[in-house]
Amino acid sequence: MMTARSLTLFFLLLLCGSMQLNAQKDSTFKKWRYVRIGVDLASVLGSFLSDENNRTEFQLDIAWKPDINLVAEFGFGDARVENENLRYKSSNQFIRLGLDKNFFNREFKGDKDNAFVGLRYGISAVKRQSATYFITDPIWGNTEGILPAEKFTAHWLELTGGLRMEIMKNIFAGWNVRAKTFLNPASFKELPPGYLAGFGRADQNTAFGFHFYLLYGFGKR
Repeated sequence: MMTARSLTLFFLLLLCGSMQLNAQKDSTFKKWRYVRIGVDLASVLGSFLSDENNRTEFQLDIAWKPDINLVAEFGFGDARVENENLRYKSSNQFIRLGLDKNFFNREFKGDKDNAFVGLRYGISAVKRQSATYFITDPIWGNTEGILPAEKFTAHWLELTGGLRMEIMKNIFAGWNVRAKTFLNPASFKELPPGYLAGFGRADQNTAFGFHFYLLYGFGKR
């Protein structure tokens, strides 16, 4: 099982390796000049195909150094658990903050195509509605009850890597894969959300995900 410590160590090793590819200083670069904002199309498609959850995710990044972008990702979603023994709904909003480290130098001025590895810290406000349960017991008889609603906060760490390309002027498409691990798994021992937007399945401490972003960029290149 992946832990927060192992994810962080893996990221640092990749970061050190990729820094060797970007040792040459880019004297033409000016920070904070170029911004991109977009939507995760994988979350839109996943919501359309699923009857159990909906989620929407957005991404914002800004050039900080020639090979590093600061990233903010945010979104919201809801989920349902419905079976013969248990029924409840949940909703959450989240934000993830971190950075992406590019692997390769720019081939020309304004070049934005690159492969990258990144690290994120995620935090989410979660609301679970009251849950109805039904227990069948042939000896003691059937039992039905309601568990009260609850609010709590989720924290997690994730490692990501992928590829981003400019398909038209200032229009970008890119994908990435992610490995995620909870920093406070004890909060999810009792009735975890069926799906946590920004993280994935909340009944496991570790989750993996795929994202496909479409972004618009603006600013000086």
